[in-house]
Amino acid sequence: MKQIAVIGAGISGLATAFQIEKKLKESGVSHKLFIFEKEKKTGGKIGAVYENGFRCEGGPNGFLDSKPSTIELCAELGLSNRLARSSDAAQRRFIYSAGKLHELPTNPFRFFRSDLLSLRGKLRIIGELWAPGPKQGTDPTIAEFARRRLGKEAHARLLDPMVAGVFAGDTERLSLASCFPRMVELEREYGSLIRAMIKLAKARKQNPGTGKHGGGPAGPGGKLTSFDKGLSVLPDAIAERFRGQIHLNADLKRIGMTSEGFRLSFSNAEDLDSDCVVVATPACDASSPLSFIDEGLATVLDRFEFAPATVVGLGFDRTMIDRDINGFGFLIPREENRRILGSLWTSSIFSHRAPEGSVLFRTIVGGARSPELAGLSEEETIQMVRSELKEIMGITAKPQFAHVFKWQKAICQYNVGHSVRLQEIDERLSRIPGLFLTGNSYRGIALNDCTLNAKRVADDVTNFLKD
Repeated sequence: MKQIAVIGAGISGLATAFQIEKKLKESGVSHKLFIFEKEKKTGGKIGAVYENGFRCEGGPNGFLDSKPSTIELCAELGLSNRLARSSDAAQRRFIYSAGKLHELPTNPFRFFRSDLLSLRGKLRIIGELWAPGPKQGTDPTIAEFARRRLGKEAHARLLDPMVAGVFAGDTERLSLASCFPRMVELEREYGSLIRAMIKLAKARKQNPGTGKHGGGPAGPGGKLTSFDKGLSVLPDAIAERFRGQIHLNADLKRIGMTSEGFRLSFSNAEDLDSDCVVVATPACDASSPLSFIDEGLATVLDRFEFAPATVVGLGFDRTMIDRDINGFGFLIPREENRRILGSLWTSSIFSHRAPEGSVLFRTIVGGARSPELAGLSEEETIQMVRSELKEIMGITAKPQFAHVFKWQKAICQYNVGHSVRLQEIDERLSRIPGLFLTGNSYRGIALNDCTLNAKRVADDVTNFLKD
């Protein structure tokens, strides 16, 4: 009987375990699967606080329904009837610039009427049609790409806040190809992002079915999706399938080699001999245990950088908010020198996130832009966020609900050179049969990326154990 150990019970580890179990059963491989998690709960950064009618997510807010991997996983788990799509109002998104909130334009007419960009900035975007192509053999940053194709103003007021909202990262350091490979593909294929948008829109209009899982230059599109009781419904459903096979409070200390495979040593669990090991923890946590097998691999994993982030949930009486909050929320460009990255109007995005007559906001603090703010106490963080929301949105009311989620290593930063690091990791893993790495440190930070990579790793594990 083959023994498989999955390290990490976040969504990557759980989804990978689910796919491995399914594929090995289909292949008729006799096996036993173990999952080890160093924390006292499963789900990783997915989880919410429910208090006095407020449901506030501490990590990701949902996933986009434009890619099939997570939707298909939900169907396999019997969760399709529990999916909750974001409201139509969530299509309205805002940028805070020059002392006011600007709604992002959704069509050319609104684009030209918007005062988010100057006339010169708008004309420069149109000039994207004739912008020069990239230098061959380079790994440009998002900032370099944006300035070359769209201009300095569009980079500062559009791309910079968007990237801060997704990666909590710095456009001057993040690799375009690693963060937004779709942009690279479209530029290569069409020579222009605007030309790509026009041709893809025309193709979708002629054949609507082809666009379901597509996307535009900036990303995959689609509707933000969660569940009736929050995002933790997904990892909880998978964990329930592995009841009795999950070991909590089990911190992996060492992975060693044996004549038959691997020996794993934990802080609070017995050693385990395994034919195959899937490490689904952040790269920074995987480094030390793997140093006993390959010091070079551990060194590469140590080079991965992570941005800290603090999520602050604040709930208010709706009557005390003297402005329109029917929308997704707002992001803030670096040039504004604010102390928050942006704020999501959670109760406008999903229903049942706040009690009747109340609203819930999730404000993001820190990131690569202001990592020092991760050192603030919870009370200092709440007061700072309240001060920012007062200046930006005019909110002076005392919150009915307040909760702080602090993540010292929130999101892996796919900085320039990320693809080279992945190549070195792959080369080293090829010399250690039976060892696999997965998780959002490597090939995509979104939940959809995690569930897609789970399928790929499960295929690799199955092929290895069948040989």
